[in-house]
Amino acid sequence: MNGIVAKKIGIWFLAFVLFMAHVFFRSVAHADTPQIANVSWKQVYMKGGECSIAFPSPPQLIQQALNLADGQKLLYDVYVSPFENKAVFLLLVATYPQPLTNGHEVAGLESLVQGIVAHHAENVLVFAEKMDFNGHQAIDFLVQGGSNYFRGKAVMVGNQLFLMAMEGRDQGEEALFAKFVRSFQLFRK
Repeated sequence: MNGIVAKKIGIWFLAFVLFMAHVFFRSVAHADTPQIANVSWKQVYMKGGECSIAFPSPPQLIQQALNLADGQKLLYDVYVSPFENKAVFLLLVATYPQPLTNGHEVAGLESLVQGIVAHHAENVLVFAEKMDFNGHQAIDFLVQGGSNYFRGKAVMVGNQLFLMAMEGRDQGEEALFAKFVRSFQLFRK
């Protein structure tokens, strides 16, 4: 399979999955959820065993698979957890049929951010920084759209993309996002 085709299909499908998570956010953010600020966050191990991360409430899992013409699949697991009617935390684990290499890692991360910005006409990229995250290519970013924000950190590891994100209405929850990202543990290199 052509890596460029897989990347393009993967990025568009990823935008679709993020849109589904966004719709899920709209429905759960206004639901009556208990105030959990004083409750300990729980470390959750991902279904595939590749990582764990702490969520403020038990996450819901959304799984998607996209069949490619050559019989391969793009797999997406999205873990979504509401926080006090203020925000939703999510971890997306996207598994591509083959690793992105030769600089395509950074291009894939940049395309992800561009897709999030292009998702809605009001979205504006506040910042995006390329960085090393535990020895892997990563991008740290913030997208603002009207009264909503999308704060994220995405990292490429071989054929997997891990997106840790928080979406909400009132920016200023940076300490919560930092806590979320610090809890991320990767079990594969």
